[in-house]
Formats: sequence, C-alpha cells, structure tokens
Amino acid sequence: MNNLITPAEFQSAKDIGHKLDEKKINSLIEMAQSTDLKELLSARFYFDLLDNQNEENYQDLLSGCTFQFLGVNYYQDGLKALLCDYVMAKYVLQVNTNFTPFGVTIKTSENSEPVDRNTLKDIAVQNTQLAGSRFEIIKLYLDTNWDKFPNWINNIYSSEVQPTERTYRLRKIS
Repeated sequence: MNNLITPAEFQSAKDIGHKLDEKKINSLIEMAQSTDLKELLSARFYFDLLDNQNEENYQDLLSGCTFQFLGVNYYQDGLKALLCDYVMAKYVLQVNTNFTPFGVTIKTSENSEPVDRNTLKDIAVQNTQLAGSRFEIIKLYLDTNWDKFPNWINNIYSSEVQPTERTYRLRKIS
C-alpha cells in the first residue's frame, strides 16, 4: 500500500510517546486510508491522489495551505493532518492490545493501570470529530480549486453522473 503519511509523521502530529511500533502504526495508516479517507474522497479521486501524490498540484492539498473563497482567507490543514486524526482514532483503541497465540492481551506494567475503555472511545470520537471539521475546509478547498483536481467528483462542477439513490430492503429473520 502506498501510505500518504509515515509513522514518524504521525508521531510528530500526535502525542503518542517516544516508543514507536511502526508495524502496528503502518497497518493503522493503511486501514484509515482504505476506509475513512477513501470514503471521504471517493474511490476515483482517492486513487488519483495516490498515483499523483508527488506532483506539485497535490502538495498543498496534502500538507495544507491558505486559499481564498468569496474574499475571505481560509486555511486548510491538509489531508495528512486529516489522516493523522483518523489514525489516532484507531490507534487509541488498539495501542495496548496484543494478539498472541494465547488470545488477545492488554499491555500492563508494575507502575501503570489500563485506561477505561470508555475513555479511549471518547478520545477516538474526539479525533474523528476533528477530522470531520478539517474535512469541511478541505472540501471547500477542493471545490474552489476543482480545475486543479479534475477527478474530484464531489464538486458541483463534476460531469460525472451521481450514483442513483440507494434502496434498502428489510427482511424479518425468523
């Protein structure tokens, strides 16, 4: 997988301590990209972004920039910051969890006590909400700069046909 951020970038963006489990963080980055980010951006633009992430056009989108909309200056934090929020939401729920041949265990030490699961869920929700707030401004940036990003399908100038309305069928399970 072509990750947009590295574990070191994640560590510098979020307060996760000094010891870095790169294997675990890389899998969380991949998970957040494949689920959360791809859902926000649409598959078409997501894969376009992965293919062109080193292009100059995409650097402001990834790292953040100032832009103007209707005479007002805005600052968007960039997709890397957004991705760090989603990774953090997943990280806090899994940081102390280990999968062993004997089952799932929680790391503890003599001088520590595991944090309550509800507290960790609250931190995860806060990071997800922060990501949502960041994306509002990033979406405005994408909509404003639609000509730089022709594969951005969620903008109002898209020539792409929008998906038809979904229908749900409920069945009684007996």
